[in-house]
Amino acid sequence: MIVGGGIAALEAVLALRELAPRAIRATVLAPEVEFTYRALAAVEPFGLGQMRRLPLAELAAEFSFTHVQDRLRSVEPQRRTLRTESGTDLTYGALLIATGARANPALSGALTYGGAQSNPRLAELLREIRLGEVGRVVFAVPEDTDWPLPLYELALLTATQASASSVAPEIALVTSEQAPLGMFGDRASAGIARLLESSGIEVATAATAIRADDEGLLLDDGTTVGADRVVALPRFDVPEIPGVPQAADGFIGTDRYMKVEGVSRVWAAGDATWFPIKQGGIAAQQADSAAHSIARLVDPAIELQAFRPVLRAALLTGKAPWYLRAAIGDRPRTSAAGTAPLWWPPAKVAGRHLGPYLARAAGVTGPHDRLPELADVETLEGEELAETEADHMEALGLALTAADADARWRDYDGALRWLEVAEKINLTLPPEYERKRQAWERRRKPSAAEVPRSSRAAPTATQ
Repeated sequence: MIVGGGIAALEAVLALRELAPRAIRATVLAPEVEFTYRALAAVEPFGLGQMRRLPLAELAAEFSFTHVQDRLRSVEPQRRTLRTESGTDLTYGALLIATGARANPALSGALTYGGAQSNPRLAELLREIRLGEVGRVVFAVPEDTDWPLPLYELALLTATQASASSVAPEIALVTSEQAPLGMFGDRASAGIARLLESSGIEVATAATAIRADDEGLLLDDGTTVGADRVVALPRFDVPEIPGVPQAADGFIGTDRYMKVEGVSRVWAAGDATWFPIKQGGIAAQQADSAAHSIARLVDPAIELQAFRPVLRAALLTGKAPWYLRAAIGDRPRTSAAGTAPLWWPPAKVAGRHLGPYLARAAGVTGPHDRLPELADVETLEGEELAETEADHMEALGLALTAADADARWRDYDGALRWLEVAEKINLTLPPEYERKRQAWERRRKPSAAEVPRSSRAAPTATQ
């Protein structure tokens, strides 16, 4: 029984299917009808793309699991049963809790960005910036935020959008970190600092924000950072789950194999767990570890896999994405950052199974059309990095040019396929091409025979 319909849940389904395809029957308990790829939520207000949504019914059919549309109310570990909100009792042989966490405001007076549900407020802020009603925006990382990257993303996306328009708001980032994205190590942090500077973003580190008001952002040393608007990340908690041991703010304690402490045959993965960094790639790694432990119940030959976190993140900038990587236990040696992908396929969420699956769903394939395997790639430096960055921009430009050419021939199917290629190369589209995609989708004929075809065909794989 897998409780949850997000990244950790789907990664666990895929891992169990690989480890014990015939011995384990999986049931996913989730209120959603779709799996939503929330890692791309922030790009929607900037016109850079849309979140991908996959119907759980289709995933259930493809991967042979049962979807129960309901919520978890309580667990009785001794009886190996759980109760849903609708009052249904379900039994399990093993239980994986992957419910995620609940976002709450962490900084009073600020616009709290908690994902897709915050996009309407963020879109309104961007509208005010375009109209010149907001001259200075401060992005504040609260003291208890252990995954600040989304706020860096918002700051960079805002700066990029502003630079392409006639308005020029001041943008600042205030963080309690000692260095920008210091969790990725010194080398990566130094690269991010240069990126922020080149984007015209003021940065203040080791600063603890207290609250936002009409004057700006108040710090714990009594100073105020002037701002017309303040944007902050939330703090998280987990609602009570009767029958499951929970610590402060409801987080669930586990061992290295993601087994919940103090109960039998219960595991947890993702944002609901004790691990402070709430990030999709980390959730997927935890789910893989839990899946190995669960699969070992039916096949003792399966080796346990301890959770050894490696941070992999794609930082969206509005231009070329930046890839960041560091092993939590060895940051000095493993710190890496740059516009060249540091893993393949270069998905926003680097899940061992989910990343390749989403890549295949988007048309990226490996040799002989096989599902690509997630793998870290060599860090490039110097001339090699410069050449790779140049190749990246050349490939992106070629795909966009081909899309425009097909559109001129009114081959909107071909044009849209080329935009898919561009999106695979760059993770997001330039705003003008996201607008073109929407226009071309409206103009596309229902039958390919009704439109003239270009002599070119967009490839099904890149790089």
